[in-house]
Amino acid sequence: MTDGSERSDGRPPRWTWRPLVPIYVCVALFAVGEQALHVLVSPYLAEGLGQGTGVIGVVLAVFGGASLLSRVPVGAIYRFDRALPMLVAGGLLCTLAFAFVPLVGHPVPFAGLMALDGLGWAIVTTTQLALLVATRPAGLPTAAAMAWYSGSQGIGNALGGVSAGFLADTFGYAPAFLALAAIPLIATLVMVRAFRRQSRAGLVNAPQTDGLSPRGHAGILRAIRGMPPIVWAGVVIMVYINFMSGLLNTIHPVFALAAGLSLTQIGTLASCRSIASSVVRFASGPIFSRTDRRVSLTFPLAVLSASAVVLLPSVPSSFLLQIPLFLMVGLSRGLLRITGSADAFDGVADDERAHGMTAAVLHGGLDLGKIVGPALGGGVASVIGLSATFRVLPVALLTLYLVLVTAARRREAGGLAADEPQPQ
Repeated sequence: MTDGSERSDGRPPRWTWRPLVPIYVCVALFAVGEQALHVLVSPYLAEGLGQGTGVIGVVLAVFGGASLLSRVPVGAIYRFDRALPMLVAGGLLCTLAFAFVPLVGHPVPFAGLMALDGLGWAIVTTTQLALLVATRPAGLPTAAAMAWYSGSQGIGNALGGVSAGFLADTFGYAPAFLALAAIPLIATLVMVRAFRRQSRAGLVNAPQTDGLSPRGHAGILRAIRGMPPIVWAGVVIMVYINFMSGLLNTIHPVFALAAGLSLTQIGTLASCRSIASSVVRFASGPIFSRTDRRVSLTFPLAVLSASAVVLLPSVPSSFLLQIPLFLMVGLSRGLLRITGSADAFDGVADDERAHGMTAAVLHGGLDLGKIVGPALGGGVASVIGLSATFRVLPVALLTLYLVLVTAARRREAGGLAADEPQPQ
């Protein structure tokens, strides 16, 4: 954590935000590229390659699978002095994957490119999050830093959705994919230049380490098993929000195209979801910077997003009526992402190893949602139809979510009670 004196009102001085700005810019740019790519994958596979929802779901799940398998190794090898080369490696992998998409005409090599992109995305996002927590200014609460981090992702997602639809409608799929390949490359260059300049100026300093590092598979597994229940509660939240996103990204474009919506309208709906998520994340920053209390609204927020998805089949061809439903999903996602992540980071030790591993498992939860959402959504839709899938899966997931989060919270409460001194 970087040092900085506080102002008379107790808030961190404005200049202490400077080390975080390039991270937020990098986060936003990468999110633009990834959101744009994922908005186009489903309709491209359906229209361009003639694939059904089952195949589309598997191809999209490959991205999440590659990311998930990479998270823990990436988190284990993360060190502050390795952050820059890791960001460069991840950015180049994403750029290559984007650039080669128009050259493949079969779902198998397409899935290979999604795996390459998933690996790059895992490296980039795990490093970004751990670097953010490690270098945040003294006196800036984790929740406030996370709000701006998540808000930057939301802005990128909002721009990516509408841009993808417009590019594909105007120029076609192939030019759109090639144009998107430049975005992760630009994001990488921005981060490299800013990080080097701030390092020379002394605005970014390596955090203290406890000298411990998980070595080999056994050490990594010990580190994971030793994480407190509050981290696993955060992981369950991450799975939930990306399951809902994965479900929408997989079957909604096919559903909407069949109902007569254009790619621009489909991308705009995805952007509406991201805008709502981004606005609520940024708005929560000032609140969390003044108080450590995070009101537990996780279940009502989960109900909100599930209800919105269940209502989608009721307005299949109405672009305007689907806008508030996507805004509801975005609002829920934004707040759940902040509270789950901030609680997890506040529940672990303040050292770079803990930051790296916590970032890895939280993003692992997001990746698991990206695997299960598309694969299960596409598979179920191929059996019972698109409309029925929208109505059945959110209710089933909400029930499972409640069971898992309740179990994690009870385990945390039991551990706290066991730690209390017993009366003599």
